[in-house]
Amino acid sequence: MSSGWNRLVVLTALCLITLACTTPHALAAPSGPASDSTSRCPPLAPLGHIRTARIWIVAGQSQATTFGMNPSTLPATWRPDPEVRIWVRGSEPIPSRWEIYRPGVNSAPKGQWGPELELSARLRREAPATRLFIIKHAPGQTGAAFDPSENDWSPESTGEAWDRLRGMVWAAVRACGGQVETIFWMGNHSDGIRKEKADRAGANMKALIDLSRSEWGPQVNWVIGLPDDTAPYAPIVQRELRALAASEPSVRSSRPPTTKPRKMDCITVPVP
Repeated sequence: MSSGWNRLVVLTALCLITLACTTPHALAAPSGPASDSTSRCPPLAPLGHIRTARIWIVAGQSQATTFGMNPSTLPATWRPDPEVRIWVRGSEPIPSRWEIYRPGVNSAPKGQWGPELELSARLRREAPATRLFIIKHAPGQTGAAFDPSENDWSPESTGEAWDRLRGMVWAAVRACGGQVETIFWMGNHSDGIRKEKADRAGANMKALIDLSRSEWGPQVNWVIGLPDDTAPYAPIVQRELRALAASEPSVRSSRPPTTKPRKMDCITVPVP
């Protein structure tokens, strides 16, 4: 399983990176105030003449976590980067805070890491004068459809995945400034388990996209990885998300140029 998940994580990252590289990046905002006891913002040394805080969100369900990815599976080439921070949810008496990203240590949940490792490395190589802030929330078995009996991403579900992400983002922005630039989404597997959920996958994702832009600004980009074929109605979900891409001029789709262990494609939803 570890080898298979390694391949899936790499392929997911390649898919998301391919689309991220075609997404506008002129959305960074100045970083926030210096560190203090109330802001929980880490000390930020100037990066040349540019001091920016680009906030990238990794969200969805377990495909974005990912299973089997722990400190022992890190690529040999990975090195810590003090300009890549991740938002760590606290628990009393330790508050939530920004920390230097340590995959498998503070990348949550349960010491696992996912596509954000390769995404952050690639983006930092492309823009070395830009610091990168990551917020990750990918609870397992959470589809986009409203379901009163399950945890899900629907805005109608009070206190569940969307509300928790929203709370994390606003707390992180208050702590250190910055602006949400892109949401990388790898999920929708649970939407393919029941047909009535699969039939509304496109509409439910469109609602999340619109809501994110109403919360954090019209500049928010989305990059969506399509789910694999393991759920009974996965083809319907894939078709719905491709239809979402085709329904608006601002939505593009792309397939990663690589052999895949499972069927996977990507959709990017750039700024209109």
